[in-house]
Amino acid sequence: MKKSFLVHTLLLILLPICLIQAQTDAYRTESLGLLEKGEAAKALEKMTEAVKIAPEIAENWFVLGKAHNAMKNGKAALVDFQKADSLKFASTDFYLIYGITFFDVGNNKEAFNCFEKGLKIDSKNFELYFNRALVWIELQRPIDAIEDLSKTLEYKPEFLEARMFRATLNFDNEEFDQCIKDCDYMIGQDPKNSEAYYYRAMAHGGNGKDKLAIQDFDKAIEFNPKNDDALCRRGAAKFLSGNKKGACMDWNKSKALGNEDAEQYILANCVEAVEE
Repeated sequence: MKKSFLVHTLLLILLPICLIQAQTDAYRTESLGLLEKGEAAKALEKMTEAVKIAPEIAENWFVLGKAHNAMKNGKAALVDFQKADSLKFASTDFYLIYGITFFDVGNNKEAFNCFEKGLKIDSKNFELYFNRALVWIELQRPIDAIEDLSKTLEYKPEFLEARMFRATLNFDNEEFDQCIKDCDYMIGQDPKNSEAYYYRAMAHGGNGKDKLAIQDFDKAIEFNPKNDDALCRRGAAKFLSGNKKGACMDWNKSKALGNEDAEQYILANCVEAVEE
């Protein structure tokens, strides 16, 4: 009889807890669905209710933070994520989004720490490597950024944004052949990628291959006629190849699009062309 009473009492205690768990689980599922549909305000409303009902459930705070992020309120999201963190919530997705939110508000140190924690859970997560690379770029440490972008592409070779970042960093470091390899890949995946043609042209120019540079600048401009930098750089390549008239035509087009470098080139080299 005593045992039966204890079991009954325990059930009365546990039943409300189970109901609360089930209710907030339903709120989270519904909220995640709302976020996918772009209905952030409704998701925020649901998850605000969820944390009131069960503030001890870390995942409720995580999804609430996602809703705040979707509402462009990074500071509120960080408060939610910090609460989830204090409740010992840990997953690669959590540390990824937590880190990105820190990065967005300018806290590179905490962003880096979050990505590090995420990689300890999953050392092959390409998104964590990619976002850590963005921190390295912000900290002006290009070699570390290139290393993380290479890890990103090891696990996600078709990730063109990461490849573009690596191409530009390699160009800046005068690793022109490495830049060209990444641009070759991007153009193979997207033959109308104006930016890839532009950086391959720049790398060809860095290698002293002005004719190849001009060909790629032609493509960059074909797919983005308002690319004033490509027009300006093509003008420089033409000038080095002995085509002064063609250079001045490009610089004038670039200047018309607002390029200040083009204006300087015209003043220095195109007096006769302007007079004509």
